[in-house]
Amino acid sequence: MGMREQIVKAILAKGGRTDLTTPGYHGTTRTFRGFENQPVKDSYMIDRALGTHVAADPALASSFPEKAIQTDKSPWGLNDLRVTGEPQMLPVMIPHESKFLQAAQPRYSGREAAEPNWRHVLSDQTAIEQMAAEKAYLQNPEILERYLMQARNLPAQEAIPAARSLVRGDTVRSEGLDMDLARFVKNYGGKPYNDADRQAVVDLAREAWEKEGHKGIRYVNTAPMEAGAPGVKDPTSYIVFRPENIRSRFAAFDPAKAGSSDLLAGIAGLSAVPFGIGSAYDQSKYEVPR
Repeated sequence: MGMREQIVKAILAKGGRTDLTTPGYHGTTRTFRGFENQPVKDSYMIDRALGTHVAADPALASSFPEKAIQTDKSPWGLNDLRVTGEPQMLPVMIPHESKFLQAAQPRYSGREAAEPNWRHVLSDQTAIEQMAAEKAYLQNPEILERYLMQARNLPAQEAIPAARSLVRGDTVRSEGLDMDLARFVKNYGGKPYNDADRQAVVDLAREAWEKEGHKGIRYVNTAPMEAGAPGVKDPTSYIVFRPENIRSRFAAFDPAKAGSSDLLAGIAGLSAVPFGIGSAYDQSKYEVPR
């Protein structure tokens, strides 16, 4: 039995959530009670707003709190050590692997086979952004219409029929385009130019994926400072759509709190725990202060 299987068995033996069977890790410099989804305007990034990011490899997770230790130049040209918080990492449990949608990260050809996997696949940020945009445009073509007008500078009388044709599955060969929706998103990314539409992409894509039974997205972390951190052997990471689907491995399960985002739902007398991972960006937006 492997280490991951042993962890799962131990958690379930303690009465933990039986649907949270995948071990993960999240690093932070803060102490907090649970997670909450951040609005897209806080990071401008679709993948960050979709949910909370968790790493499969503790070495990858630990790369985030380590970034809390920074060096600043003093007025005299000296390096001053500045610590923004105490690095911490908490083991967590998230839904079963089968509940995660695999991000589409095609492999680049011509790369050395000996290179780590994360160095020769499409970046996770780009892949997830493309997936979310295509999913959302199918739900609401008006977002695509505005994108064509704002990003491609098409007049409304051209953008509206072009967007509707793309969503129907047609190949558009006019208005400066020659592609179907999948190719359009692959070429242009499709991230809207305004906060409201970017948030709509996040909400629509997440809702559609949840209706299909997905609890999140599994992806290959491709950031050199993260996947390439010392000791990282597995670049697999996850986006968990809902905070209530993350629990500390030390939490006891109270059925009455199944929908709670509290990491320690069911444990009395504990006020907060160290926890955190996700990106080089400020992760505190995920975290609910105690």
